[in-house]
Amino acid sequence: MQKEIYDLSGVLRKAGVMRKYAGCLSVKGNYRKKNQDRACCLSSSKKGILFAVGCVCDGIGSFAQSEIAAEMIQVGIERWFLGMEPLYPENIDEESLLDDLDMTIRELNELIWTYRKENGIDIGCTMSLLVLLNEKYHVFHVGDSKILLIDDRVSQITKDEVSVVERDGKLKTLLANFMGKVEELWMNQSSGSLVPGETFLVGSDGLVKRLREDILFDVIRRKNVQSDTEAEDVLKYLIRYVMEMGEKDNISGVLIRIV
Repeated sequence: MQKEIYDLSGVLRKAGVMRKYAGCLSVKGNYRKKNQDRACCLSSSKKGILFAVGCVCDGIGSFAQSEIAAEMIQVGIERWFLGMEPLYPENIDEESLLDDLDMTIRELNELIWTYRKENGIDIGCTMSLLVLLNEKYHVFHVGDSKILLIDDRVSQITKDEVSVVERDGKLKTLLANFMGKVEELWMNQSSGSLVPGETFLVGSDGLVKRLREDILFDVIRRKNVQSDTEAEDVLKYLIRYVMEMGEKDNISGVLIRIV
């Protein structure tokens, strides 16, 4: 007989089978003329498994057409997922699936780099990608967008790839790595175990940099997301909050709660 346990929301579920509620939003904001961000969230409809991805790409604002790079990543990740979803887990294991994703991301980076060289224009974007596979999460990260984990506290599980330089006597933070910067991609990767009740927020800097940890923690605990609609409502609340705080950038996020 299969063991049964209660998750943190008090919902009875079979051991080892986790579920998620997710929302995804990307907005231009009040000041920018166009949205150079892209975001996506997809999940398998197969019963008995958890296979989902959440991705945010922030186009570099100093490059006039960086939405091209962000669009390339979004479309590429969506195509990859739609190609893998029918195969997993019957015809491909987790290790092979993640290896294929790594190769796909590197191919997308090379595609952006080649586009820059062939067209003589600067484009590029960050990429924060969260993959959920049954009882584990996997992070693929380039740049300074962020993935936050909210459980009994707020933790950043990505590392900002930035450098600090001095210009005109002032310290300035510059993006040290982005998709399309060089032909051979350097990418941060990490993995961890999923715990029912925890929440992930994948966010562009437009969403995260003005978002106080205590506000985020309070909203997540108070809302206690129980549906995809509620997850999107939380994102809408957070976006309104940072806009009211004066954020001038594009704002994008994916919010996922594990149950």
